[in-house]
Amino acid sequence: MKNYFGTDKKFRFEFPLDGDCLNRYDGKETEEGLIVSVKVVSESLGDEVYINEKKAEVKDGAYTADILINGYRNTLFAENKTTGETTKVAVYRLTNAFGKYRLSSDDNILFLADINKNKDVYKSIFENPYLAMYKKAHDLYGAKIHLNIYYEFNEESDSHFNSKHEYFNLSMMTDKFKDEFITNSDWLKLSFHAKANDPDKPYKYATYTKALEDIELIHKEIIRFAGKETLSNVCTVHWGEANINVVRALRQAGYEGLTGYFEINRDGTPLVGYYYPADFVRHVGARDFWKDTDEDMMYGRIDNVLNTIKLEQVIPTLEGIYAEPHRAGFISVMIHEQYFHSDYKAYIPEFEDIVLTACKWLSEHGYKGALMSEVMFK
Repeated sequence: MKNYFGTDKKFRFEFPLDGDCLNRYDGKETEEGLIVSVKVVSESLGDEVYINEKKAEVKDGAYTADILINGYRNTLFAENKTTGETTKVAVYRLTNAFGKYRLSSDDNILFLADINKNKDVYKSIFENPYLAMYKKAHDLYGAKIHLNIYYEFNEESDSHFNSKHEYFNLSMMTDKFKDEFITNSDWLKLSFHAKANDPDKPYKYATYTKALEDIELIHKEIIRFAGKETLSNVCTVHWGEANINVVRALRQAGYEGLTGYFEINRDGTPLVGYYYPADFVRHVGARDFWKDTDEDMMYGRIDNVLNTIKLEQVIPTLEGIYAEPHRAGFISVMIHEQYFHSDYKAYIPEFEDIVLTACKWLSEHGYKGALMSEVMFK
């Protein structure tokens, strides 16, 4: 497995690391750009080292130089003129991400089944109570919503509910509301999540071919009933676990960004961190964004899963994130659709209040709603 910290190299960057996405908390903002104190480590501290052609000084056990970061993608190049060693990394500055927030939801399928069932009754997709709630968050607090969806709701899915639901898959979804989806696609996006809710972690060991098949199945239907304008180029894979071949399938299918928790379980294993090792998951989880430059995939950190906290914990939780410099620039909150439905075995009656409370707090603290696609790539 790749050594993402580069500790297998004698001459390497300690900060920033390859793929790091930098914001104002990483340095000093000026009219020209962001000045960052770049650190390079070496076996010897008595050599002549230059970083981007600027002579580095030894400070706190590393070669250090203040370097201006003023583009989206920036190359840092270090040269040890004494030994002839060189090293370089690519780092990013996402100038559109600061002061923004994003609301996403996983495990979505039932709202589409409801719209389809009521296609002759509903005059708008926002007559569906679930989408009506998100429309309220958008209208009141400027929220932009990203829904990761399943292809089908089957018998295994139904086992998590107290009442019987009919089988439904995306091929059954009416295209009656396609124009309305397109009209609202500037703030409401759909993307791949998984073929179905079960089994757990379906892409941890899946093949490239199987993953691409599932992705294309969902894409075909989203474009048919909601338009290509509604399909996002960012998604969250079900359970946030996917091997490198699945990530490559996602990239082939047009996904340029993935989101996850990037946290560590009590047993020390990664939680919703795709295929990355635990030590590096900690690094990504301590920041808003990171890019895997080898795989050309950007990752965004989900700061909190709202269905795991109670209503009274929403504001204290957001205040805690707000107090962490490397996570406060862009705040991403997520929830799961099933908890909205009263017949779900773990139903949360305060679901709407939790969502609206989070959006209200973020809006009142100066955050503007944004889609990942609006902040990750420029």
